[in-house]
Amino acid sequence: MPRGKEGPRLDASGVESRGLARGVVGSARVIAFGASNVAPAGAAVGGLVIAVSYAGFASPLVVLIAFVASVCCASSIAEFGRRLPSAGSLYTYNSRGLGRTGGFLTGWMMVFAYALYAPAGISLTSAYASQLVADTLHVTIDGWVLFLVILGAVVLVAYLGIRTSSSVDLVLVAGEVAVIAALAITILVKIGPAHYSVAVLSPASSPNGQLTDITDAMIYAITAFAGFEAAAALGEEARNTRRSIPASTIGVVIVAGIFYLLVVCAETFGVGRRGISGFARQPSPLGYLTSQYWSPSALWAIDLVVMLTGLGFAIAVVNAAIRVLFAMGREQALPASLARLSSRQTPAVSIGCVAVLALVLGLPLTYADGGARAFGYLAGAGGLSIVLIYLAVNIAAIRAFRTEFRDQFRLWRHLLVPATAAVLFLFPLWGILHPHAYTLADLLPFAALGWLCLGAIAVGVLRARRPASFETLGRVFLPATDSQGGDRALRASRSTSRPRGGM
Repeated sequence: MPRGKEGPRLDASGVESRGLARGVVGSARVIAFGASNVAPAGAAVGGLVIAVSYAGFASPLVVLIAFVASVCCASSIAEFGRRLPSAGSLYTYNSRGLGRTGGFLTGWMMVFAYALYAPAGISLTSAYASQLVADTLHVTIDGWVLFLVILGAVVLVAYLGIRTSSSVDLVLVAGEVAVIAALAITILVKIGPAHYSVAVLSPASSPNGQLTDITDAMIYAITAFAGFEAAAALGEEARNTRRSIPASTIGVVIVAGIFYLLVVCAETFGVGRRGISGFARQPSPLGYLTSQYWSPSALWAIDLVVMLTGLGFAIAVVNAAIRVLFAMGREQALPASLARLSSRQTPAVSIGCVAVLALVLGLPLTYADGGARAFGYLAGAGGLSIVLIYLAVNIAAIRAFRTEFRDQFRLWRHLLVPATAAVLFLFPLWGILHPHAYTLADLLPFAALGWLCLGAIAVGVLRARRPASFETLGRVFLPATDSQGGDRALRASRSTSRPRGGM
């Protein structure tokens, strides 16, 4: 393979000669991987309930708007995935669409978000696992002890490879969605069509009949879809990647959107317009519906579902995180050792790095405040970074298809759709930046701005000390011949259509 001016000089860790395992996961597993990162059952018991508390009887309208925004964003990611399949996913995409500085900062913010979400998922799993063991076996095990056990299991699954990880995710996400969907269908069948109403699609059905009710609820509704971009991180390991990654990325959003609409309609119709405020104040809103429409003896099933959701989420987030670290290490945007692979073709050093971060960030909080509260702190702190990343990738799509890929530009797919997504994502951004109160939970997302400033400094250091590495950011992706099932090495490819602008 030509080197020097045509691409980055990959280090001697064996990345170039072996790389990540090729063609080991199909579309079903890619969708399961992305869906586990979304954690639909977890959102159903968390973020969607908060959205319902703000939007009231208009909650289905809010979920529908968030669904549209997420499909539009997924479409932008799919357009990149079809042309630039890479483990770096949005880091690689934004390097091409926004320039090298924008790409590095995207990867930098993805590391921040995933480093918080990984211990958050493990903390949530430990909390519900502890409760489930206490209720069913009458044995008390502290959440922090289970945190260590679950972290070890997640790290082991990640080390064994994406085939194992995605298979576990497939089983977990199918089980959790099936249970919650069965409850929602039971509710809708029992109450009957007489209680259905198109008023749920009117903003006037919100508690105060004001637009602010809708925009506040959208913060949590859009957050419920967050994580679908993780499917793109399998760009080097999926079969027929240039077709499967775009289809799977959009497929994750469609599956989650249909599921959320089913659940939120069951909640709003099941409790009625007047019962929504009381429903949102329940300690376990989904447990309340389970008791009402199934049986109090089935409450353990909800705890089990949330536990499995947290486990699947943790596995997916860790795998997404290590692939971003691997991609940035491979291009020497971060230490090259992060690209070192194990004998199973998994990023061993990146796995260790994520494990240490999860231990340092998650264990003290879980020990001090419990798993549920630790989850709230960690997940809340990562919210702003995710919104910024989504905004950036849609802007990158518009720019990339007006410059580098201008010969493939289509008005609808490459301007109107990403512009729509960018506008809709401004609502949660506004809500995060202008909270109703300045409590600790409201201020935690601002930590992302501090991390962003550190990233700007890191860009300056990288550009000054390793200019050759800086110049090749976002240039490593799977060639078209490999995406059809071959097992050749990654190449560093420069665009032949037009030199990239930006820094």
